[in-house]
Amino acid sequence: MLDLVFKLILVMHIIGSFWYFVCKTDRIWIPPLDFVYAAQYPKIYRSWSEDYTDSYRYLVNLYNAVLFLGGNEMGPRTNTEIFVCTLILMVLAIFNAALFGEMAVLTEQTGRKQQDF
Repeated sequence: MLDLVFKLILVMHIIGSFWYFVCKTDRIWIPPLDFVYAAQYPKIYRSWSEDYTDSYRYLVNLYNAVLFLGGNEMGPRTNTEIFVCTLILMVLAIFNAALFGEMAVLTEQTGRKQQDF
């Protein structure tokens, strides 16, 4: 189980960091948690504001990596973001299926051990 948790955390870190790298060039992408502020875009945009620390930006992108894993809407705004977003969503759908497959195998093996006991 620890292996699965480690893989999940590692993938979330890689995806969150990669998405930040893709979006920081144009700085026009708005995270889903800030969609309500889209009309006030230049004034209130928390992710690219200079007022926020790197740890806040990391947590925002880690949150978005979790949304990627669930296959949620990411709101890409440029062609590069659309391409990368589609690619990430496809890769994470496969990762998600593999993760659930491993969880099913572990659960089935645990059930066998309890039955033998």
